[in-house]
Amino acid sequence: MMYTRENFVTRFTPFVNKTVRGTGLFPGTVFAQAIIESQGKVGGTYYVGASTLSQKANNYFGIKCHGWSGKTFNIDTGEQHPDGTTYIDKKACFRAYDRVEDSIKDYVNFLLSNPRYRDAGVFDAKSVEEQADALKRAGYATGTHYAQLIKDVYGSIKGYIKSAYQDPKAFIKGNWWVILILMAFLVGIGVITYKLVKTRK
Repeated sequence: MMYTRENFVTRFTPFVNKTVRGTGLFPGTVFAQAIIESQGKVGGTYYVGASTLSQKANNYFGIKCHGWSGKTFNIDTGEQHPDGTTYIDKKACFRAYDRVEDSIKDYVNFLLSNPRYRDAGVFDAKSVEEQADALKRAGYATGTHYAQLIKDVYGSIKGYIKSAYQDPKAFIKGNWWVILILMAFLVGIGVITYKLVKTRK
């Protein structure tokens, strides 16, 4: 499935918020990287999830196999040397997932389980911009301007992320369990109050 940037952010904000909670990762970083790694051009317009890797393998973060025991997908991919020259990694092995949510969850686990990301300060960053620099230092991607690309994409979607936070439907979907607990609590208070009033009569 393909998305505009706005639709992608709005749809997955509740899941991303829940997945990154307590990790030190910013939702904006997750969305920016997903857009960079999965977008493709269709009819002259770029869409999130339009790349071959995301279409065929639901891989939205360009994570290669690295000892992965799950499903895989092989495809040629462009890489870049530190001096800026490019090369093709023939039939590179990438992780494959059943759903977009699985890709998001594995991306977070991948960062958390690799010491180089913690050592680079990814989880101590105070902003998306700092996190972008830390991800580049840790070697997430070979592109020489990868950190700036994250910052630029984040700048283009900040408004969508804010709107998604304020969207009542997105809030309810992401916090349904809190709402249920609150409703149960209010019902309990109502029952107790009713019994007290009835007893006094």
